[in-house]
Amino acid sequence: MIRRSMLVLACLLWLAVDPLQAADPATIKAVVLDVAGNPVTGAKIFVYDSADTRRPADFISPMSDRGGRVVLQVPPGRYWVVARLKKDGTYGPLMPGDKHSGEPATLEPAAGEELASEFVVADIRDVGRKKQTVAAESIILRGRIVDGSGEPVANAYVFAARTKQVGPVPEFLSAWSDSLGNYTLYLPTAGRYVVGAAAQFPPPRQAEALRDFVSDSGTSDFVMDVTLAVQ
Repeated sequence: MIRRSMLVLACLLWLAVDPLQAADPATIKAVVLDVAGNPVTGAKIFVYDSADTRRPADFISPMSDRGGRVVLQVPPGRYWVVARLKKDGTYGPLMPGDKHSGEPATLEPAAGEELASEFVVADIRDVGRKKQTVAAESIILRGRIVDGSGEPVANAYVFAARTKQVGPVPEFLSAWSDSLGNYTLYLPTAGRYVVGAAAQFPPPRQAEALRDFVSDSGTSDFVMDVTLAVQ
């Protein structure tokens, strides 16, 4: 009798310490697409229990199938979710050619619920091709990407936005810099921008890594070196 009572008490304590373990798991059913709307094979969704997605994920899905489909079971709760596609299949920082879905989606699946979601992943070169304006009236910003010692940085990019609230997919991006750190960024109109450089995608969010750039309507070609943000 005493042994049975102790077993019941242990079960009650287990449920009290971690009630999520007693609940039915929730299921996230995601589809990962590229910027053209095609399904992406080999992507993973990364699930976090806070908005800080620059740390190891709490849950990571298997790779998406040929239809871009991913299924992942998690305890019910509120999560911040991103999709990533790394060419080398690792979990480290995003590098040239890797793809990311940008701002995390907030999902709150309930116990036993199947929650459907869609993610669009992009390499900055894909995004740049969609966002760049190369018409004759464009503002051209060119120069070098350098590190804190003034040395050129290859395989980095320059991004620009109209405010310091730069999202994970900035409004304007250059292609990757060459071996000498050279970049070219196209902006649609004259005006004030904030500009930064990064070697990973998405770029860091620190405002101190940004600098102001102001163009006037009388000039269309500007030269400016941009210092790489510390990752």
